[in-house]
Amino acid sequence: MSDILIKVLGTAQDGGYPQPGCNCPNCKQVRKDKSLIRYPASIAVLNTKENKSYLIDPTPHLPEQLEELNKEANKLNFPDNHLKEILITHAHIGHYTGLMYFGKEAISSKELTVRGSSRLKEFLSTNQPWQTLVENNNIAINIFIFGEPIYTDKHFNITPVKVPHRAEFTDTAGFLIEGPNKSLFYLPDIDNWQGFEPKFNELSAKTDYLLIDGTFYSKEELGELRGRSIDEVPHPPISKTIKQLKKGSLEQNKSEIYFTHFNHTNRVLDLEFKNEDKNNNIFFLTEDEKFEL
Repeated sequence: MSDILIKVLGTAQDGGYPQPGCNCPNCKQVRKDKSLIRYPASIAVLNTKENKSYLIDPTPHLPEQLEELNKEANKLNFPDNHLKEILITHAHIGHYTGLMYFGKEAISSKELTVRGSSRLKEFLSTNQPWQTLVENNNIAINIFIFGEPIYTDKHFNITPVKVPHRAEFTDTAGFLIEGPNKSLFYLPDIDNWQGFEPKFNELSAKTDYLLIDGTFYSKEELGELRGRSIDEVPHPPISKTIKQLKKGSLEQNKSEIYFTHFNHTNRVLDLEFKNEDKNNNIFFLTEDEKFEL
């Protein structure tokens, strides 16, 4: 096994799958078969050389996802205190609110490092209940700089990349994760590819795996959203992204591309959905996926 292992902990949009209060065909399907449940998008990075793990995006389903991470860590004989850091892409509910479980009411952690942008630190430090986590020393917030590697380890590094996404509270990061043999770029949320194509193409040229925003399959789904307009949810549909990949405005190079962050309306979640792009190294992420770097 490689020194660095990526464990997928969730692949759904912020509301999870099934989504609360929804009776669409997909949500009805998963309520009948609990094995189809998907948690909000999150991944863990396990450093088998140092027996440490890093969690990217603590979701509202943190207890279940932390349990999955612990199971994987136990297989690798990691110590109980293996979780070294939490990294956060941005402050939308599916990506950071699991921090609440590190407070005194639950885990009651001691100065657990939470890493984010300067805007994220300001947001967490000045808004309750997150401010209390800082004041009680449950978490210690460290700032990353976009475009600069976070660590000094030559065999392992994570670099935050700024991406265009709704910035009501904080800016948004994707993370380039580099191991000794391969690399992976994690990008669960982006508003659109316009203006980001050069960076996408630069990353795909040197990255083995791209885990990218696949919130919706097509624009037709947006009509199923309750009381919201298309302008409020500008995620690039999977069908459009695939067209851009095939036309070359987004360059795939030799990367394997995995879509993630699926909204509950997404046709990818339908049991009858068939992936016709496997031969083109285009996949749809599952909850049990792992990547060795």
